[in-house]
Amino acid sequence: MWRDLGAAVANRIAWGIVAAPHREGGQAKYVPAPVADTGDTTLADTRAWALEHLGEPLTVPQPARHAGMSECSVMRRFVAETGTTPLRWLVGARLGPARELLESTDHSIDLVARDSGLGSPANLRLHFRRALDTTPTAYRRAFSRHVAHAQT
Repeated sequence: MWRDLGAAVANRIAWGIVAAPHREGGQAKYVPAPVADTGDTTLADTRAWALEHLGEPLTVPQPARHAGMSECSVMRRFVAETGTTPLRWLVGARLGPARELLESTDHSIDLVARDSGLGSPANLRLHFRRALDTTPTAYRRAFSRHVAHAQT
């Protein structure tokens, strides 16, 4: 199928039906990690703002200022609305663009780390290992549209 429609379409279909696409070894299944709203959405505008600023250093004071709330209130509301801490949510949000860049470009790991907001290759590798149980290079090898097109 991927030869007809491309690796990206095949991977998206595989993700949608919970069937893992071919990959090396016993790597964990890659599931898109949407940044979803749950429950009350007091901070929905602030989360949208944060998504527009993923490439910048963000700590709790910036979203607190944006929301017009204290840092403690933002922390409590954030966990109540998303089920996770602001830092974990932010890392998950940054992993999305990192994955997209690895899938669709041949940018260096340094550039992917910088452009996704994860900063350094070490940070990119750390968060890929924690979230996806793989490395950025292995992820690219398994899911790259760029490489798949070059091979056809």
